[in-house]
Amino acid sequence: MEDLERIFTDAFERYSDELFRHCAMRLSNRDRALELTQECFMRTWQYAQKGQEIRELRPFLYRTLRNLVIDEYRRHKPQSLEAMVTEEKPDVEALLPADESNTLTAAMERHEGARALEMLKQLPDLYREVLALRYVEGLSLTEIADIIDETENAVSVRIHRGLKKLKELLEPTHTSPDIQK
Repeated sequence: MEDLERIFTDAFERYSDELFRHCAMRLSNRDRALELTQECFMRTWQYAQKGQEIRELRPFLYRTLRNLVIDEYRRHKPQSLEAMVTEEKPDVEALLPADESNTLTAAMERHEGARALEMLKQLPDLYREVLALRYVEGLSLTEIADIIDETENAVSVRIHRGLKKLKELLEPTHTSPDIQK
């Protein structure tokens, strides 16, 4: 039992921030994202206390959080227009890892990263989820496949298609009207 507590304490310290970032990207409510992240750890703890086997803790946590987010979407009730306008949107900058360098190059990269994260929200959830897991959270194809219960090949295809769609969103269209002289 003491080993289990130590493992969960270490896991919370290592993964809670990235799980929260992932959840905050998928939900528009930071407080609810924090609650779901905590619920994820509680459910995983309860599962482990029952003696159930968890082969890889990080992918298991992501899968648990994913299921909680899906449940949250299902429970989501329509809001009034006024509530939607006043609802606080998560700050994209807060979702990015901290930058201690204070250089122009780092600032430009963070700006582009923030822009990409904003555009990521416009993608269908099918692509948004795998791109966030791969490039924001740094998970491997195998870990992502475990989380979303798909094959590595399916994950790879989704990432490729998602990147293609994201690139289309990020690149401005250069359609200039023909100028007649």
